[in-house]
Amino acid sequence: MKTKRSVRKVALKSKLKSGKKTRWKIRRKIQSIIPHNPITNGYEIGRRDGYTHGTQYGFHLGGCEAVMGKGAPEPEAHWDVHVFYVKEGFVSLDDGIIAALQKLVRVVTPLHEGEDAASMAAQLRPDLVIALNGTRFPSAQVDALRAQGIRTVVWTVDDPYHSDISAVLAPHYDIVFTHEMNCVAWYKELGCAQVHYLPLAAAMHLYAPKRVEMTYHTDICFIANGFWNRIAFIEQVAPFLAQKKTMIAGWWWDRLGNYELLRDKIKPNINWMPPEETASFYNGAKIVINLHRSDQDPANFNSRGIIGHSINPRTYEICASGAFQLTDSRTDLPQLYVPGREIATYESPQDFIEKASYYLEHDEEREAIAFRGLRRTMEQHTYSKRLLTMLQLLFP
Repeated sequence: MKTKRSVRKVALKSKLKSGKKTRWKIRRKIQSIIPHNPITNGYEIGRRDGYTHGTQYGFHLGGCEAVMGKGAPEPEAHWDVHVFYVKEGFVSLDDGIIAALQKLVRVVTPLHEGEDAASMAAQLRPDLVIALNGTRFPSAQVDALRAQGIRTVVWTVDDPYHSDISAVLAPHYDIVFTHEMNCVAWYKELGCAQVHYLPLAAAMHLYAPKRVEMTYHTDICFIANGFWNRIAFIEQVAPFLAQKKTMIAGWWWDRLGNYELLRDKIKPNINWMPPEETASFYNGAKIVINLHRSDQDPANFNSRGIIGHSINPRTYEICASGAFQLTDSRTDLPQLYVPGREIATYESPQDFIEKASYYLEHDEEREAIAFRGLRRTMEQHTYSKRLLTMLQLLFP
């Protein structure tokens, strides 16, 4: 036996087919008749949320594409020189520097730190040897290269955290470049004849906007090792992060006192993440956290207590990915990005929570900052720009 409700549903569906009323009015009437159904409502909620997220993500990718389309041209300078480049094992830095050098000089010979660079140099006669950090490259090799009349350069990128080690290594080189502005005068005091400040940058062939699968999409992402200042910070914001779609990866996060609260947010057994996957998580996150390592961490080799003023490589890499970054402040930051316009900053855990909450709710403001950060990185903070600066100093 047909009920009044079923008769009304059939009549309304009939009108839908005949076109006597507009479809949206009929559907709205049908929904008012159909009893509450959690499964149907759950589907509609998921459909609505998926549409909203997809629209927002499409806007993000389109905006990044527009910024990339107006990118700054690569440097046109070229030097007829042969460069030995000694790797440190920092993949994104090593690859970015090698790729930049290949565009700027005649020949680049990449070397691992254990290779006999001095013997190879005796045969190939490079014009210059550049070592990244130099902590794994024997000083005896540097001395042997200099004895052959070959200029040697070290670019220290772990200052001030490994300053005790750099203090021993740096004087062996002809020229020192450091990414830490607060170490320039200190290296000169050690007796290094030529010292230059040269910030780090982004390897744009590794970190750039790209479409990523939903498995990489999060509200908040933090990829970093759990140094104690970071542990203390996450402890204080953990209840907030626990309520969001959060992903944390890196060493030592099992140090967290409230680890259980964030267990399902922390990627297990992740000690090192390849740059390509890191870039994918950056691309999928609405907010990427950046928190600089403390210059007073017990794991440091910084007995002199040199204070860190400069920003880390993640700052450039997050911006290069077209991602929105929420970072702690460093003295050097305003010289490289405009806080509040090209990059967002926080001053405390509570300030982080307030700003993260705000930007998660204000998509257009968040995206505008990310686009401007991407543009500034492309224009000024690529390894091509950095190596151009270095080579102009070395071969004026």
